[in-house]
Amino acid sequence: MKAKLFLILVFMFILTSVSVYADSVFNHKVSAKYVAENLPAFSDSSCKFTQEKSMKNNSTGEIKLKSGGNFKFEKDKGVNFETLYPVKSVSSYTSSQNKQVSSIIKAIANKNYTYLERNFDIYFQKNNAKVWELALKPKKDNKASAQLKSITIKGQRVIEYMVIDTLNSKTSIHYTDCK
Repeated sequence: MKAKLFLILVFMFILTSVSVYADSVFNHKVSAKYVAENLPAFSDSSCKFTQEKSMKNNSTGEIKLKSGGNFKFEKDKGVNFETLYPVKSVSSYTSSQNKQVSSIIKAIANKNYTYLERNFDIYFQKNNAKVWELALKPKKDNKASAQLKSITIKGQRVIEYMVIDTLNSKTSIHYTDCK
């Protein structure tokens, strides 16, 4: 009888742990003001990045592309990705050419959530270890909703991980060695 009770308790603990672990940020819709009060302040930084992009392909099912290099964030300007492999290139999200991406980055960095609240549903959660997660889903009447499903950003003192989920691809970016 004691063994049976012990097994039931262990099983209940496992179920509880799984449901807490699987809690999605998308279950925590919040206001822009709440995020501004709970997200850390960001400063200029440089990091290494690794990226994996998964794209749908009709003939093979899915293609995965891996790349990496250097990342630079300037709070008032935007971001630059210097890809070192597999092909060297530079992507800059600081100009009017990439206005929407640049606007999102600047709004988050400068805690200006008015732009985000107008264009996105905002989700946020933070655990006791100071790990936070912010997610954005374009509002249905926003032009971005035709291509973008969501953007999820996770970090502590700095951004450590980002996922950009579109209708045709999913890009995961990990940031390390930030200075």
